[in-house]
This record gives sequence, structure tokens and C-alpha cells, in this order.
Amino acid sequence: MPPEPHGPPGDLGSEETGRRARRPAPRPLELPGWGCVVALPPLVYAGARYGDVSVEAAIFVGILSAAVLLWVFSLVDEFIPPVVVVVATLFIGLAPPSVALAGFASPSFVTLLGVFALAATIGSSGLSGRVMLRLLAWLPDRPFYHRLVPLLGGWLLSPITPSGNNRMALLLPVYDGLVEGLRLPKGSAAATAVFAATYSGAMLFSPMLATSKSSNVAAIALLPPQVQEDFLGLFWPVAAAAAAFGLAAWHFVAIDRLFPDAGAATLPREEVASRLAPLGPVKPSEWISAAGFVFFLVGAATVSWHHVKPAWIAGCVLVGLLLSGVLTKEAFRRQLDWPMVMFLLGVDGIVRIMDHLGIGTALGEGTSHLYAWVDGRIERFILAVLVTTTVVRLALPVTAGMLVTVVILLPVAAAQEIHPWICVFLAAMFSDIFFLRYQSSVYMQASSQGVTASFDEGRFMAYNRWMNLARVAVAFLSIPWWRWLGLS
Repeated sequence: MPPEPHGPPGDLGSEETGRRARRPAPRPLELPGWGCVVALPPLVYAGARYGDVSVEAAIFVGILSAAVLLWVFSLVDEFIPPVVVVVATLFIGLAPPSVALAGFASPSFVTLLGVFALAATIGSSGLSGRVMLRLLAWLPDRPFYHRLVPLLGGWLLSPITPSGNNRMALLLPVYDGLVEGLRLPKGSAAATAVFAATYSGAMLFSPMLATSKSSNVAAIALLPPQVQEDFLGLFWPVAAAAAAFGLAAWHFVAIDRLFPDAGAATLPREEVASRLAPLGPVKPSEWISAAGFVFFLVGAATVSWHHVKPAWIAGCVLVGLLLSGVLTKEAFRRQLDWPMVMFLLGVDGIVRIMDHLGIGTALGEGTSHLYAWVDGRIERFILAVLVTTTVVRLALPVTAGMLVTVVILLPVAAAQEIHPWICVFLAAMFSDIFFLRYQSSVYMQASSQGVTASFDEGRFMAYNRWMNLARVAVAFLSIPWWRWLGLS
């Protein structure tokens, strides 16, 4: 037997005391939160049954309410509640595995892996840092242009990448390169302003095109075939033009007003050149990462010509990175954001389970009589969409929240002679509004990558509140434009 350790008894006590001191203290709302998780879902189930909802749908609504409470009280990491919902659904037998786990067999899974792997190699190979230094050397050395790079980058990605998470994955190396290249202090106003531009690059343009958001395409599919054709082509961006310009203008004003002390982040060209010199020639890993990025963008932009789905293009990129050795086994394990992948696939499973149980349709049929006060007036309809989306998004993620809102309000729009595109567009724009972290998978993605440690989260959330208000304002300001187009 090994000898027992010797030493004064106080040493062991000190070590135990240190371990106890390092344990995180319980949060003030932790115990009430767990109490709500235990007590409220049965009440939600009973309320659903009282509303003539099927037993299976009522059970699922109760499970979903528990997941929402886990998010609201931040009792567990954000990716865990969707996994809990999917596992509980399979355990009880509310939906078959072919429905609940369909996300793992869908093209979106391959797209996530390919885009996340590409983003990881762009950062780890040093390509993003080199490109950012080159841009800083080429652009005027002013903060406006530094913040313009991720904003325009995201807008250019919007027509060909119908996922805010994919766009954020490709933009995060750009943000990291800017923060490192400009040597922005952690938590500074300048770093927060750059992240605000990065987030808006990923999300601000998503409602403005039919192909910029997967839920936009899904919502169009809910319309009659003869109406679907009108939504494609230039109809959508032309009808959304007033809102797009309004949001862009509001973004620039909000950045200037909320971050007035962010103007000192400059980097003289001489210092840029001195930092580029040690990098030497472009490494093979950088060339391969750049080739994968160009291949994915060009392939996604020319789908109408070669008819290869973007998912398979992303899969080819993933295979190329693995075969070339740029993405090693260790990097594949550590650098890919697996919690975010599980979160997104879990959310996909929730949406499919809801559709399988007919919950969205039941909501639409049960609540349509509540909107008689709209009375065919577009201003009131905007308020109806805003309230409905905000309430639904407290429980559902972006995609499911938008689609449920569309299902509920499309019959209302048709009955009151409001163009269906307005209903779909408003639901798309208002579904991007968020107040709590769990409501935005794109923001959670940045948080899971540790990016939130580099900027002031409180100041960014203030910016986000301004942009939430902007989405409502531009909806009302678009009314004259829609009337001129004959939409209302």
C-alpha cells in the first residue's frame, strides 16, 4: 500500500477550504427557477388540454415550457434545453426518430459542419489576421472603414448564405482579425462597435431577400403556388427597399451615438507594414483555407447554373479540409463549435416535432378570432404581427417563431385584404428581435466562441435595443412605399 501522506492536518483543511471557496455560489434566481421548471409544465399541460389540444401536443407543449424556463433562468448552458426536448419526445414516443432526429439526416447538418470547419481553419491558419492587416493597410485609417468591413461582408454573404449562423461563423474570424490588428482593448467601446457591425452584417439584411433566411423560404412554401412565383426574383428586395435603407441608416446613427468614444482605434500604415513583415509568404494552409472559402461562395452563388445544393458544396469543402490535413483530428474535435451544432439541430428537431403534432396549425385556428380589431388597417396589422412575434419568440427560436406567426396571421391578412408578403416580411423582420440571450442563436454562437469577453456586452445590448426599436420604426415608415407599390 502506498504510504499515507504526511503533513500538518491544517494543510488538508486548507485544501478542502480552497475547494469549497472555488465552488460557484448559487445564483439568486436559481432555486426559484428550478421550482418553476418543476411546477409550471404540469399547469401548461392542463391549460393545453382545457383548450381541446390533443394529449400528445399538450405533453409536448409542457416539455417545451420547461425548456423555455431553463433558458429564461439560465439554469443550464443554452444548447442543453433543445437536446432535453428531443430526448424527452423520443422517450415518451410523441414523435418517431425519423421526425425528431431528421436534422441529423438533413442537408443542413452537412452545411453546418462545412461552414463551421471553414471558419475554424480561416482563423487557425492565420488567414483572417493576414487579410485584416492587408485591408487595414489599404483602407483609410479611420474607425468608420474598420467597422464597414464586417458589415459589408455580411451583406454580401446574405444572398448566397441563407443562415445567420453560417454568416456569423464566416464573419467571426474577420472580427477577431480586426480586434487583434487594431489592438483594441478588451471591453472597449471600439471593440464593441466592431462587434455590433459584425452582428448586423450577419443579421440586418436577413429579412430583405427571400434567400437570406431559411424561414423566409419555408414561409413562402405556405402560400398558394400562383402567389409563390410573385415572391421570387426582384419582388422581395424592391418591396423591402425602404426598410433596408432605413435599418442601414439607423445602424450608422446608433453606432455614432452609442459609441462616441470609439473613434481612437487607429493603426498607422507603418505599423501595419511592420506587423505584416514577420508573417512571411502565404502558408499552404492559408492557401487551402482561401480556396475553400472562394469555392463555397462561388458554388453557392451559382446554384441556378450547376444545380448542386449548397449543402453538398459545404460538404466538399469539409472533405477537402480533412484530406489536406489543414483540419486535423484535434482541430476537428476542439475548434468546431459542437455545442452550437447540437443547439441548431435540436431547434430543427423542435420545429419538425411541432409540425408533426400540428401545433402551429392549432394555434392559427384557435387565435384567428383575436385579431378582429385590426379592421383591415395596415398600421394595426403591424402591431398585431409585432405582438404575436414577440410573444411567440419567448418560447420558440427564430425559425419556428416566424413560421408560427405566419401560420397564425396569414388567414387574418387574407380576410382583411392585406398583401400576404407584408405578413411574411414583418414576421421575418420582427423574429430577429431579441431581448434575452437564448432568443438569438447567432448571438449565442458568438458567446460560445468566447467573443463576448472581448467587448462590453452591456453596451452591445443597448445597441441591440436600439435596433429592435428600428425594426418597428422602419415597418411603419415603409407604409407609404408599400402603398405606392400597390401592396396595401
